[in-house]
Amino acid sequence: MRRHTHHKHSSRKGYRRLLDALAAHEAVHSVATGRVKPRMGSGRPVAPISKVRPVRSGLSITINTEGAVIDAYVVTDRPDDVIAFMRDRGWARK
Repeated sequence: MRRHTHHKHSSRKGYRRLLDALAAHEAVHSVATGRVKPRMGSGRPVAPISKVRPVRSGLSITINTEGAVIDAYVVTDRPDDVIAFMRDRGWARK
């Protein structure tokens, strides 16, 4: 069964692909974007996913793009597997 990712209407293709790839992982039940905030200042993010926090339903992640900071939620019962997957892909800091 193909898993769907709920995207905000203003989402850009770069992080949509990241979220869709994350949703395709076997340990992920669903992925949804939360708040999208404009990113101020210059500088390049260290990794596409700057923060990974455990929450009751799985993980809360913060994605950095050139012009925005996006909060997203990953519903999973195996958060350690998902974190390892993100780090292996180079999306999150090791």
